[in-house]
Amino acid sequence: MRSGQYARGVMTSELPAPSSTSKGIGTVALVIVGALFDVCAVSNVPGAAVFTAGAVDGRVTVTGLGTALAFVGILAWISLLWGHRVPVLPFVAGGVLAVIGVSYLLLVVAGVGLVRRNTGRLRLVALLVSSLVAAFVLREVLTPWGSGLAWFFGSSHAASPSDPGWNVATVVIALVSLGVAAAVLALSQTRDRAHRSELRVVAESRRAEGLYEETVRQAERERIARDMHDALAHRLSVVSLHAGALEAVAPVGEAGQMARTVREQTHAALQDMRGLIGDLRSAPVGAPGPPATMRAMGSLVTGIRSAGHPITSDVLVESVERAGALLDGAVYRIVQEAITNALKHAPGAPVDVYVRVNPADGARIRVVNPLGVPPWTEVPGGRNGVLGIRERAAALDGAAWIGSHEGSFIVDVTMPWQERG
Repeated sequence: MRSGQYARGVMTSELPAPSSTSKGIGTVALVIVGALFDVCAVSNVPGAAVFTAGAVDGRVTVTGLGTALAFVGILAWISLLWGHRVPVLPFVAGGVLAVIGVSYLLLVVAGVGLVRRNTGRLRLVALLVSSLVAAFVLREVLTPWGSGLAWFFGSSHAASPSDPGWNVATVVIALVSLGVAAAVLALSQTRDRAHRSELRVVAESRRAEGLYEETVRQAERERIARDMHDALAHRLSVVSLHAGALEAVAPVGEAGQMARTVREQTHAALQDMRGLIGDLRSAPVGAPGPPATMRAMGSLVTGIRSAGHPITSDVLVESVERAGALLDGAVYRIVQEAITNALKHAPGAPVDVYVRVNPADGARIRVVNPLGVPPWTEVPGGRNGVLGIRERAAALDGAAWIGSHEGSFIVDVTMPWQERG
């Protein structure tokens, strides 16, 4: 029992999932920061900026080329907003920025996102990113590209291409950038694997709980089947034997007819009981019980009338072949239970049965019998039949009114039409 409670606890616990809103805010923040960074990095391209040396008034003036490159960088970072739909788009945009010499930051960021969405591209993406970053670094080391680095770090003059200090800094920055990207990717993959493992654990817990509940239900079904066989089936067999004996003693007349009806109905009840017991013992959980259909309502009413019970019926069913299985069975069972309820609590009193079923209006069932029957003629009941009628109607989004009105007991049920699937 404790294991079952543990499984239910695991099943109902929700795994933490990243919020789409937080993801969107993080992406927008990354776009803004990255765009600002690359607007500044435009100065690394020769001709994009003019540096003014000076210890106090050192400044940089962006040229027309620099302005154009800044707009290109902003548009490239905006493409990251569509990265979740087309992850290749920001990756290509980052490659363009790296080729024209602005920066390789977007390339690295988009490469991480691309690999996260498709781990099969890890080697290809890693090769492309490493190659472009290496080419970017070599160009800054061997050419005038990247001369704005020293100015932004507080130097009083633009960096010289031959300055070894800034060349080493360029290489170190590239290696650190690639290392951080690799670490972020490794951490992301580790978290993804852990999340998948948690999902598998939850799935297995649900499966184990389902098997446990099915085992418990099957054991309960077998217990009910044993009780039914040992108690009800035995009593019905005794009634059937006595009815047969009474029929043999009085083969003709009203007594003989009543004895024959009791024997036949008891025999039918025994057959239903054996079918139910067989289903309870062998059928899987949720398997349907004995078949019930609106087509059998005529036989139901005829059998009761032949037993000498006064019953009038007005039954009209249309398109029964189109009716869903649940509606088909529910209409029959409700009519059967309502008639049984009337015969049990008002034996000998007339029963009026009205049934209308069609695709346009759904199902309408109305069974009426008079009240005022002496209490000593009533058959004991637990009101389970009335409860069953309400439950069957509610299961099909219907409504049931059951009670006394103006000296009559009325069962009035309406249910919407249900098409066969």
